[in-house]
Amino acid sequence: MKVNRVYKVVRPMRTFGNLLKDLLRPKQSNHFWIRVKEVAETKQEKEEQIFAIIELLNNRIDVNEY
Repeated sequence: MKVNRVYKVVRPMRTFGNLLKDLLRPKQSNHFWIRVKEVAETKQEKEEQIFAIIELLNNRIDVNEY
């Protein structure tokens, strides 16, 4: 636990715990994770990955319109 200048208590393990909860209990979470290749063989493969990720995000994210 660390105290910053304004005397606010900072708990870094709390954010790490939130990440673990998102990973281990996806039904209860408001977040989701995407696993993506870091290296592409060609520029076309890179573009295909980017478009696939954008399509996944468009399908996965819901908009609450009031």
